[in-house]
Amino acid sequence: MTKESYLQALENLLKKHLSKSEINDILRDYGEYFDDGRRQNKTDTEISAKLGDPEIIAQQFIEELGTDNKESKTEIIDQMLHSVKEGTEKAFTTLKKETTKTLHHASDKMASARQFEKQSSSNLKSGIQKSTSTIFSILKSIFVFGMFAFLQLFFTIFVYGFCIGAAVFFVCCGMAGILCLGFSLTFLPHVLSLSVIFASVAMLALALLIILLTIFIIKLNIRLIKNYLLKNDVK
Repeated sequence: MTKESYLQALENLLKKHLSKSEINDILRDYGEYFDDGRRQNKTDTEISAKLGDPEIIAQQFIEELGTDNKESKTEIIDQMLHSVKEGTEKAFTTLKKETTKTLHHASDKMASARQFEKQSSSNLKSGIQKSTSTIFSILKSIFVFGMFAFLQLFFTIFVYGFCIGAAVFFVCCGMAGILCLGFSLTFLPHVLSLSVIFASVAMLALALLIILLTIFIIKLNIRLIKNYLLKNDVK
C-alpha cells in the first residue's frame, strides 16, 4: 500500500468520528513516518506493513478519543503517535539487524560453497569414469534392443507375411474349386469332378494348417518377447 492510499484510507475511517483538526494531526504524523522510512530506503509497502492495518489504527484512535479521560484529545493523540513512532523505529532497527545477520549468513554459505566446490573437483575423475561406463552400458543395451527389434521386423515381414499369403492363396484356390464344382460335374467326367473336390478340400485343409502354424509361431514369439522384457526388468 502506498503512502497516499494508506493516508486516504485512514482519513476515510476517521472522518465520521473525529474532527478535521484531529484527523489532520494524525495524517501529518503518519505522513512523517512514511517520509522517515523512505529516507531509510524502505518501500511504502514495508512501511505500511510495519504501521499496521488502517482499520485497526482508526479503531484505536476512535476508542481512545471517544472515552472520557482526564487527558485531552490532543495529548492522547500525541501519546499514541509517540508510541507508534517508537514502535516503528524499533521495527526498523530490528529489520536492519536482521538484514545484517542475513548478509553474514549468506557470506558464510558462499564460503562453504567454495569449499565444497574444491572438494568436488577432486572427485571429478571418478565421476567421469562412472559416466563413461554408464554410457557404454546404455549403448550396449541399445544395440541389443536394435537387434531384437530387427529380428521381430524380419519375422513380421517375411515369416508372418509368407504364412498369411500362403494361407490366403490356398483358401482362394479351395474356394475357386468349390465354385467351379457345378461346372466340373456338368462338363467333366466324374473322376475329374472328384479330383476337383479333393483338391479343393486339400487346399482348404492346407490353408487351415498354415493358419495354425502361424498362430503357433506368434505365441512362441510373444513368449520370447515376454522373456526378453522380464530379463531387462530384472537387470
